[in-house]
Amino acid sequence: MKHHRLALVAVIAALNIVASAHARPFIDPRAETNDAIDQASASESRDPACHDRTLAAAGGAMPRNPHTLAVRWTGYGNFELVHDGHILLLDAYYDRGSLYPPLGVKAADIRRADAILIGHGHFDHMSDAAAIGARTGATVVGAPVTVEKLATQPIDPKQVKAVTGRGGEVLTFAGFTVEPILARHGEPPADIVGPIDAALKQVTPGLSAEESAEQNAIRQRGTSDRRVIAEGTIAYLITLADGFRIMYRDSGGRVTEQEKAAMQRVGRVDLALVAVAASYLNTLTVEQALEHGRLYRPDVYMPAHHDASNHGLWRAIEPIAEALKNDNPNIVIASRAYREPVCFNTEFNVQRGR
Repeated sequence: MKHHRLALVAVIAALNIVASAHARPFIDPRAETNDAIDQASASESRDPACHDRTLAAAGGAMPRNPHTLAVRWTGYGNFELVHDGHILLLDAYYDRGSLYPPLGVKAADIRRADAILIGHGHFDHMSDAAAIGARTGATVVGAPVTVEKLATQPIDPKQVKAVTGRGGEVLTFAGFTVEPILARHGEPPADIVGPIDAALKQVTPGLSAEESAEQNAIRQRGTSDRRVIAEGTIAYLITLADGFRIMYRDSGGRVTEQEKAAMQRVGRVDLALVAVAASYLNTLTVEQALEHGRLYRPDVYMPAHHDASNHGLWRAIEPIAEALKNDNPNIVIASRAYREPVCFNTEFNVQRGR
């Protein structure tokens, strides 16, 4: 009888844990290392914005609490940040074509945004920026070479802002500020990626005429200018009104002196959204991720630009996560599926000492 009572107590306790988890608005990924963050949200009710996969920019729910940040990854370097009634889009590459896994959202679905930050002007980062900017009225920010490409597309030039990232530029929006920082585009070694790409080409079907036309049309909405590497890639330091800091970098290149100077000034960030290097080999992608992780010193690291076409190779996240954890046992890795929200209680942040 005693064993039956103990078993019943255990079942009830388990049910209470499950019920408590469902009652909470969301589980902040930092809660696994900070009990205070977990306890702060325990009394609040479930927030649809932190559980549903519909982008707020496409009509989904906005977070209920002004200190809740909802982050959704939408493939490649794309992210949606939603906080205190404001929507910030990072990169704009939604209509990728039939060769790619479906994102579950199209460019035409995006109806609301305050700003769009373009990390660099390659087609797989900016191909839908003009269309979304024109529809939403959002300010579109990018390097001069990116802005040159936007000038050839149907968007009001008054909505477009060119930045160099060389210092002294701070953009103020309702609810957040943005500091552009000159970064550097990834430069994967040709002697490694060349043979791998060639092998992939041999074992995958060629494009049909329709697929080639589709992909060429998408490519035309980006730039292939060589200036993208050294002067056309911008990292963005985003600071929310309550002090929560986010570093966004959409290419896995080496860190620059401008990045070092910015991080020496601010110290560290709460969240890093960083592209995985395009070098395929774990040793090389890990080396680059560690350089970013050690510079930004984020509480949470979310990878980007690791997915690929249906016949391409996704860049491995697990070796990077393992290396970052070994280097910093307190870091939290949050890698999610397309459109799966990750929410944060932004009242807990580095500036406030958490």
